[in-house]
Amino acid sequence: MDKKEIPELYTLLQEVEKKYGRPLEHTNDFRVLSALIEYECKDVVSVSTLKRLWGYVSQQTTPRGATLDVMSRFIGYRDFNDFRVSKLGTLSETSEYVDVSCVTAHDVPDGGSLTIGWAPNRLLHLRKVGEQEWEVVTSHNSKLLAGDRFESACFFKGLPLFLPSVQRGEAVLPAYIAGKKDGLNVISINS
Repeated sequence: MDKKEIPELYTLLQEVEKKYGRPLEHTNDFRVLSALIEYECKDVVSVSTLKRLWGYVSQQTTPRGATLDVMSRFIGYRDFNDFRVSKLGTLSETSEYVDVSCVTAHDVPDGGSLTIGWAPNRLLHLRKVGEQEWEVVTSHNSKLLAGDRFESACFFKGLPLFLPSVQRGEAVLPAYIAGKKDGLNVISINS
């Protein structure tokens, strides 16, 4: 199991390291962390379990829920689900049908424009430059910049916008999420 493939676990380990005060790199770090967790939470997470979680040893297994609960309590949450909801906004294991409004790329004519926004105070004016391709015309408080290009088939109000990649000049930037916490709160086709 690669901890980067499970965002909740990766984030939990980062938060535990932050509380510990430095990266866990040596056997002694895992011993000290195990003792700290036992002292603060009155529960044990073994040194070997911590080493497996951090990939310090090659034997990798899926962590038990009880282990994740203890580590979540160590950083101030009630349990792992509380950590996931508080830190990441949703439970990744849930699925549901949602009734949300959306604007699809087909709703905007070629060369047409769209405005999207999300909290806090982020706003993009986009121009449709291809079937599902968009160019940022202006950017207000966003990490996306004027001239950036990306592909998106639809924009959902109240849900995050996930872009697998962003083209900035000759460079291809990694995936980008807009409105990660509360989703897009502005979507309007400009006339």
